[in-house]
Amino acid sequence: MKKIAASLAALACLSMAIPACSDNILAPVTAEAAKARLLDSDFGYKGLMLGAKVAQMKDILGEPLYDKEQTVQGVPLIIYEYPEVRVGVVKATGKVADIDLSGKDYVLRHNVRQGATSYWLEGTYGKNKHQWQGGVPYFIYERPGHPHEHLLFELDSGDWHMVKARITALPLTDEEADRMVIEGADIEEGLEDEALSERFGSKEIDTSALPKEELPRFRMGGKAE
Repeated sequence: MKKIAASLAALACLSMAIPACSDNILAPVTAEAAKARLLDSDFGYKGLMLGAKVAQMKDILGEPLYDKEQTVQGVPLIIYEYPEVRVGVVKATGKVADIDLSGKDYVLRHNVRQGATSYWLEGTYGKNKHQWQGGVPYFIYERPGHPHEHLLFELDSGDWHMVKARITALPLTDEEADRMVIEGADIEEGLEDEALSERFGSKEIDTSALPKEELPRFRMGGKAE
């Protein structure tokens, strides 16, 4: 009987401990988070949204530690470095196009941060499938109505916990970059044609393989020669 009583007591303690762990990123998904879905605010950090100007960035995050120029996916950027985040601003437009959360101090919605499990991510943002880029697994979410805005979570290939997060309007692949040129990038996404044209302006469509047919010449009577 003592063993049974001890087991029941342990189970009771466990059931009491689980709700108390709601702030723990490894805790089970709560009923509130079970209604997982993407929010517009998920495509920004502390209110800094993609497409914001540098002045807005500084109002929200303060003065950066330093800045440097860097080309990402062929797009020239100015990278503003903060302790917990790197913000990429397109040189041609002066708009935020990349928010790289690679530090350990950032916290996203529902306490999502470095070390969060795949289960916790899906319980917050919705079901997803692992996608591989450069040999690294990711969860990649797309902002509804904005097909070139992405929320990426880099995952550890061992136990699939989150390594880092990134919010970006930059093309993830060369194929997406080509589509953005064809479609014309949305100003709200932080990119404009001029920003991408620097990378892709030299691309021309090769028409050498197309058949060169002369237009038919017509003569009196309506018959073509």
